[in-house]
This record gives sequence, structure tokens and C-alpha cells, in this order.
Amino acid sequence: MSDLGAAWAGGGHRGSLREAASVIGVRIKSSYARNNDTQLWPEHREAYEIFGACATQWRVIAGVGNAIHQGIDYTALESVMRMRGVEDTAARFEQIRHIEAGALGVINKR
Repeated sequence: MSDLGAAWAGGGHRGSLREAASVIGVRIKSSYARNNDTQLWPEHREAYEIFGACATQWRVIAGVGNAIHQGIDYTALESVMRMRGVEDTAARFEQIRHIEAGALGVINKR
């Protein structure tokens, strides 16, 4: 599942994910972009949609000339899951953490 996060951050998944990342000020170098080889399995769709809904909820440490993304704000994530009526929040949380790890691996390499 971390491939989903890397695809999201690298813009390699359908739906202009690179544009979604740019909304929150994340610019991904083309050298980190991935091919469109990442598949979204049906059992991961809900987690991926929730991850996308939290696209503006990153914890970021701003430094001189760069920013380090620490991860999604989990209180916001919990709120999104509650608003969406997610039944198995523990399972979705673990899936989202895998997606987040893949995204962080790309975002923080810029």
C-alpha cells in the first residue's frame, strides 16, 4: 500500500495527483514521478479516498529553504473518518499509515 502513497506524491496515479499535492504547496521533481503502474485495489479504495480527503492536513516543519513533512495530522484524519462514517477505523488507520509512509518517502526527497 505504500506504493499508493508514493504514486500520490509522485503524480503517478490517475486523477492528477501531482496537482493535488501542489494545492498544499508540495512540489515534486519529475525525477521522482512514477510510471502509471500503481493499482488501487478495491479493498484499499476507502483508505485512499480518506487519505486524499486529508491532503491539506499535513504536519510540516518549515526550515530555511525547505520544509519537512512529518505526516498527516491524525486528529484531522480521525475527524474525516468520523464524518465519512467509516466503520472499521482501526483497519483504515493502518492502511492510511502505509499510504502515508509511501508519500513521505517521495515528498521529503525533494
